[in-house]
Amino acid sequence: MLVACAAWAAEAESAGKLYKEARKALEKGDYTQAYVLSSRAVALDPETAEYWQFSQAVRTRGLAGLKIETAVEPAAENGGSAEPGISEEDLEEARKTLPPPILHGEEGRKSFRIRGDAKKIFEEVAKTYGLDVIFDSDYQPGPAVTIEMTDADWREAIRAAESVTSSFLVAMSNRVALVVKDTAQKRTEQERVMTVLVPFVEPLSPQEIQEAARAVQSTFDMTKMGIDNARKVVLFRDRVSRLKPALDLFQQLMVQRAQVMTEVELLVVNRNSTLSYGSKFQSTFPFYWVGGPVVNPLNFVTTLPSSPLAVFGGGSTAMGVVLTGNSFFASLTKGQVESVVRSTIRGVDGQAAQMHLGDRYPVMTAGYYGQNGQSTGTGKAYVGAPTVNFEDLGIVLKVTPKVHNLNELSMEIEAEFKTLTGKATNGIPVIANRKFSTRVRTSFEQTTVIAGLVQETISQSWSSLPGLQNIPWLRSNDKSGERTELLLTLKPRLVNLPPSEIPTVAVRAGSETRPLTPLD
Repeated sequence: MLVACAAWAAEAESAGKLYKEARKALEKGDYTQAYVLSSRAVALDPETAEYWQFSQAVRTRGLAGLKIETAVEPAAENGGSAEPGISEEDLEEARKTLPPPILHGEEGRKSFRIRGDAKKIFEEVAKTYGLDVIFDSDYQPGPAVTIEMTDADWREAIRAAESVTSSFLVAMSNRVALVVKDTAQKRTEQERVMTVLVPFVEPLSPQEIQEAARAVQSTFDMTKMGIDNARKVVLFRDRVSRLKPALDLFQQLMVQRAQVMTEVELLVVNRNSTLSYGSKFQSTFPFYWVGGPVVNPLNFVTTLPSSPLAVFGGGSTAMGVVLTGNSFFASLTKGQVESVVRSTIRGVDGQAAQMHLGDRYPVMTAGYYGQNGQSTGTGKAYVGAPTVNFEDLGIVLKVTPKVHNLNELSMEIEAEFKTLTGKATNGIPVIANRKFSTRVRTSFEQTTVIAGLVQETISQSWSSLPGLQNIPWLRSNDKSGERTELLLTLKPRLVNLPPSEIPTVAVRAGSETRPLTPLD
C-alpha cells in the first residue's frame, strides 16, 4: 500500500513538473513544446482538469508546428476539375473522424446583469447555465462592458456574450468551451474542421445532386466538396461554423420531387362480322360421248358421270353435257371480343414513366443465306447469321406528370399500338403502328378518359357469270368487316408532397467574417 501511494505521488509530481515546463515553453512562444509537455502531463494525470484544458488551448498551434509538409489535393494541382470526386483517403478519413463535441447548457430561462471585462462576462454567463470556460493563451479581455438579459436561455446568452466581447467559443466537451478572440487568424487556428458524408436518394439525378452541392459550396465558400455517384454520397469538409449551416441548406435542397401513382385501365373491344348471300351458277360444262362404250387406244374405258346429262345428237354421235343444280345461299356471322387490362405505374415529377402491354416479337431485318454467292436477303451475297430486332407489339404507354400543386397536375401522354398486319416484304413482316399523343390537365383522384383510338376494316367481293354481275341475287356476294376500339383511362394519385408545398426553414449562418458558433 505504501509502495502504491509512493508511485502515485511520483507520477503526480512528474505530471506537475511537466505542466510547469509546458507553461515556461508557452511563455517563450514555443507552442509545439508546450503542447507535447502538457499532453504527457495529461497522460500521467488525466484526473486534473487544468492539465487537459491547457493542452487543448495550445493544441491547434502546437500541431501546426509539428507538420513537416502539407498534402496538395490533386484538383488543386490540376487547376480544379469539372467533376469533383472523393478519393479513398477522404473516405477513410471521414470514417475514422469522430464528430466534434457540442455544448449543452442547462435548459431554462434566466435573467442576469453582469459588468466587467470579457473574461468575467464569459465566466459568469457560463456559470449561470452550468458551463465552464477556459481562455486562449493570446486572449485579451479588453475594457469593461455591461451585459443585461431578461428571460434568456443559454444559447441566447452565449451568443450575446460573443457579440459583446467580439469572441467565439470552441467546444472542448459538452460542458467546457475555449474562448478565443474572433479574428480570421484565430478562426483558422482554433476552430475545428469536420468532414461529413451525406448520402443522397435514388429519385434525384446526379445532375441535380451536383447542382445542389455546388450551390452550397459557392454560398459558404467551402474548403472541399466531392461527389461519388457510385456510392451515392456527397463529401463536405470545412470549419464547423460553416459546415453546420451548409448541411442544413443542403438537406433542404435535397428534397425529393413529387411522385405520382397512376392507375391505368385499358379496354380493347374487337368486333368482326361476315355476310355471304346470293346464288352460285355452274361455270364449267364438261362434254361426254354417250353413243356407247368405246375402247380408246390407251385401253381406258370411258365411264359416264353420275350427274345429270343433257344429251344431243344421235346414234354413235350422241353427246352429253353435265348439268348441276343452281343454289341460293345466305349466311351471317358476328363476333365480339373484349379485354380489360389494369395496371399501375409510378413516376417522378418531370420524368417519363413507361408501361408495355404485349409481347416482344423478333423481326429479322437482314438475312443472308443461299449457295454459290446467291442471296435472298439484302446486302452482299454471302452466308451468315441474320440480324434480328425485337419489336414491342401491343400497347406502349408513356406518361410524364408535371405537378402544379396539391390539387392539380398536367400529364403528357403518348400511346402507341403495334400489331402484325399478316403481310411481309422480302420475308420481313409488316407492322402496323398507330400513335396517339396528347397533353391534359386534371386533378388528383380524377379519372381521365382517352378515346378515339379506332381502327375499322371493310372488304367486299362478288362473283357471277358474265352479264349477271349487276343482279345481286344472281351472283355470290361476300362482305366482311373488323373494328377495333381502344379506351384508355388514367387516374393519378399524389404519393408525396411537391417541394413547393414543403415549408422551408431559415438557416442562420452569421456574417462572412463572423459565422455563428454551432450550439446544437
